[in-house]
Amino acid sequence: MRAKAIIFDMDGVIIDSEPFWQQAQISALADYGAAVSVTECETLTKGKRLDEIARVWCEKFNLMNESSQLELKILAKITALISTNGEPMLGIYEALEYFHQQGYRLALATSSSHQVIDAVFHKLQLWHYFEVISSAEDEAHGKPHPAVYLSTARKLDLSVDECLVIEDSLNGFQAAQAAGMKTLVVADDCAHVKFSNATGRYRSMPILLQALMVPTALPHEPTV
Repeated sequence: MRAKAIIFDMDGVIIDSEPFWQQAQISALADYGAAVSVTECETLTKGKRLDEIARVWCEKFNLMNESSQLELKILAKITALISTNGEPMLGIYEALEYFHQQGYRLALATSSSHQVIDAVFHKLQLWHYFEVISSAEDEAHGKPHPAVYLSTARKLDLSVDECLVIEDSLNGFQAAQAAGMKTLVVADDCAHVKFSNATGRYRSMPILLQALMVPTALPHEPTV
């Protein structure tokens, strides 16, 4: 069945925000005298909801009474960084225009909160592209649970077979797969075996767009 909607992840797919998330976590944790590395942020928290990110660090550093405060600190820092320095991922505007012109409906399904979504969409002027916006903040569980993707399909009034997801993280990929949706992975590490079940794998959005220009609908075989 041909896809009718493209569901985008946000952080790392639409906006180059992963370094901001790492910076916000490192800075917020430093307020508690806790030191973490970029690698730890990447490994332990990429693709997670803010409450889950805070929980990871509070458990690691025995800060369980500070979880809500840590969330607020990270949120304030990430939204400030996005509002000041946010930049789109290479090729994202071209991708949005391409899918729109091809008649696909566009939706967002992100682990980020509505406050972060607002910061990103205002900074990058994205509101007019998206018919549906979903945050895992509204779900009982964040990615890798499929809830945010299933909710997005319901809002679109489409079956999971009619949705195609673009993701960059393992948590997001697993969420989309658990929802039963075909998934394109756009990430530097797309060739890793963890993404071997993806419908397509691409190192960047321009490479994905180049593949889509071939007159054969959307790709079915992984292409790095």
